[in-house]
Amino acid sequence: MKYWLLLLLIFTLDLSANTYEEEVISSIESIRTIKASEDKNEIGQFNSLMDANWKKFSEKKSVSIPIIQIKLKEELNSPSPNQMVLLDLSWFLAISNPNKEDLEIILKTFEAIDFQDPLIVQNTQQYFRLALFLSEKQIPDFLYSIDKRFLRNENRSFFIPQHVAMVDAHAQRTHLYGVYGKQSIKHLTIILKKEKDTKLRQSITSILRRICTPDCARDIYEMLESEEDHKTFVNGTYILLDNAGPLGKELYLKLKPKSLSKETQDYFISEQNYVKNQSFEFFITKMKKKYGESSNSFSDSQLLSEIEKMILENGESHSIHPLDFLSNTIDKQVLIEKIIEARRKCFLRINHHGMQDIDLNNLILNTLYYKE
Repeated sequence: MKYWLLLLLIFTLDLSANTYEEEVISSIESIRTIKASEDKNEIGQFNSLMDANWKKFSEKKSVSIPIIQIKLKEELNSPSPNQMVLLDLSWFLAISNPNKEDLEIILKTFEAIDFQDPLIVQNTQQYFRLALFLSEKQIPDFLYSIDKRFLRNENRSFFIPQHVAMVDAHAQRTHLYGVYGKQSIKHLTIILKKEKDTKLRQSITSILRRICTPDCARDIYEMLESEEDHKTFVNGTYILLDNAGPLGKELYLKLKPKSLSKETQDYFISEQNYVKNQSFEFFITKMKKKYGESSNSFSDSQLLSEIEKMILENGESHSIHPLDFLSNTIDKQVLIEKIIEARRKCFLRINHHGMQDIDLNNLILNTLYYKE
């Protein structure tokens, strides 16, 4: 009797496992019913379907993920792959702690997605987040994918209700290049030298405002010498004054731009007068006025430990005071590299707080550049 009960139990378990596999496959196939639509009710139904699918996939990831991998490979080999299957399954893999093999599949799938397909355009947020995931990995040559899909493409904006944030095409570019890191700086300055489109130049210089270091100071200085667009000139000014330390100050004071409008000329004179005051003490006073004194007493090792935590928390810290970065004996270059990495991680946070922390990191970095 016990023998038959054991057989029945094994049979039931096998049947259950097979049933789950079939449910996963059925969920994957249901994605094909999703289409581009402007009807709110229909969009709601599609969203509910995708939520239900993900809930199903998440029940037993050890079973569902291998199936998803196989289905993605099959779809990639299809003569006309379903765009939503590619996007939805690759994004599920991306948020499921992917291994190296998964990452290769995700990248290959991303490259195969037609970013101009109406269904992908309608799901811009999911597509952007997939790109952000890959950009953070700093995959070689991925910057060229960002160029093609985001820099020269006015992607649809999307709204994030919980952060009350509208993420437009420029914001998407900013986060993608920002999270890729320092290599984006040289990449974008090279594009900037050749780019003629005023709106795109404005966008590129605005991105560089968030990520530049003194390394890009001379390129920006050369640009400003002949720049005629007011907004681009203002962005370049911010880069030299807020991102480039003493070198930026030196270059801005010797700048002799040509063909400025009266508005830009007045702005330039005002900023030249302002930059004369910049010094380490100037920025320390500015920080104390805004953030007050620090009550912390971190040792160097404790501060480094807190910075590592901040990096792991995508650049967010509730324990470090801005002045803590400037009152220690840690090697300055080590500290700069750590803060630049923390700043890079901030671009994973698609909200106002993330951008505020990026600006704060840049203020700290600029102050450190002035520190003897």
